[in-house]
Amino acid sequence: MKKLIFLALLFLTLTTSVFAFIPQMSFFVNREVATARVWNYSERAFICSGTAFGRTYNGVVLNSWFNQINVAPGMYADVFVYSNFYDPFVNNWAEVDCQFSW
Repeated sequence: MKKLIFLALLFLTLTTSVFAFIPQMSFFVNREVATARVWNYSERAFICSGTAFGRTYNGVVLNSWFNQINVAPGMYADVFVYSNFYDPFVNNWAEVDCQFSW
């Protein structure tokens, strides 16, 4: 019985601490660069992976993939998507998953 209780507590502890979450983000667009910024307002560092997208005036969607970006507490990380001067960005978004690092 003690082993069963221990395994249940271990399972509950691990499932609550190892998960992916969507972080606080902000987005900036200018003519040639679309920026997705991931903020870390927590007290622990976390690692993020995902894709940032930017839609141009002509409807073309460009993307930038990133993997294992370490974001320290109180800091942020930027992901950039680039276009050319003749087809400017009008919108951007990102699909990001983060998890706390040990």
